[in-house]
Amino acid sequence: GGGEGGGEGSYLSKLYFGYGTLLADLSPEACGALAAQPQNLLLGTAEGGMPPAQLCAAAAQNAMRTAAAVDPSNAQAEHMLAAMMGEGGAGGAGEDAPSKASPGFVEALFDDFADSFDRKLTELEYTVPAMAGAAVDALARGRPGRPFASALDAGCGTGLAGPHLRRHVSGPLVGVDLSTKMLRIAAACTRSDGCGVQGSARDQRPLYDKLLALDLETMPLPDLLRGGAGFDLIVAADVLVYFGELGPLLRNFARLSAAGAPLVFSCERATADEAAAGWRLLPSGRFAHTKEYVVREAAAAGYRLIAYEEMTPRVEKGVPVRGHLFTLGLVVWEAPVQGGATKEEL
Repeated sequence: GGGEGGGEGSYLSKLYFGYGTLLADLSPEACGALAAQPQNLLLGTAEGGMPPAQLCAAAAQNAMRTAAAVDPSNAQAEHMLAAMMGEGGAGGAGEDAPSKASPGFVEALFDDFADSFDRKLTELEYTVPAMAGAAVDALARGRPGRPFASALDAGCGTGLAGPHLRRHVSGPLVGVDLSTKMLRIAAACTRSDGCGVQGSARDQRPLYDKLLALDLETMPLPDLLRGGAGFDLIVAADVLVYFGELGPLLRNFARLSAAGAPLVFSCERATADEAAAGWRLLPSGRFAHTKEYVVREAAAAGYRLIAYEEMTPRVEKGVPVRGHLFTLGLVVWEAPVQGGATKEEL
């Protein structure tokens, strides 16, 4: 990870970012073992010093602070420092906590991990694409054929959710992501190979009809849907974890959707005690949300709750991550978009 700037500052920033990430991922036992090694860079384990967990957390913060200082364009270091500095965003991280991950952070994060992304998620027992797919299966149950004329895979990444959507979509399936490296991997997927699918039928048509590098909060309706009523289905699998405040994103999803169109997405889960304002920034750099906050913001954007399920999106350091899955339906959307254009004019 790192900023776009060149030279020594950028190189040092990347080194410090990597060091901080390594320290943050260590268990207390591993941190203690590292600190006990001679000539290590961790100070404070002598008598009266910090316990290992605090020691590595403090050293990780210092490394991220240095990474951000030597290269101010390093969006990853800036975001992760904010996450490490406060256990909880609007729920208690202080007024300086970001309300979402910056596009620069998200793009750099997933560009860095693109080549190893699918393998790492398998190691983390990643369940979100399959569970989002099961929610779409439930929506399609009892409806003949492929009931959705179009669908948006919002934050599609390498395309892991795509096969779960394709079987229910008769027309365009559009994938959007900030990471061009992720999109290149998704572009290689066909309807029978890649993106987590090894089908027996040989269908070499591309899995996605269109892949676009866009910001989900501001993206317009793609050209191949212009003149239509909007997407019949939007799915955002493990995407809202990079947003704290959800209002702008949900409103844009509503603008991009046909009336009555369902929206399926996952979030990491917080309680009201943990997140007084409804969301919090976690030390992982992701955001967690309360059910009540999500339902309230969705209702303000024109959605009603259809189905809800608590779930485990992944396992980190042997601990199940708390998550929840929402299925919403767009009731009515009549409000004008920015600039005064109605949705039909997009």
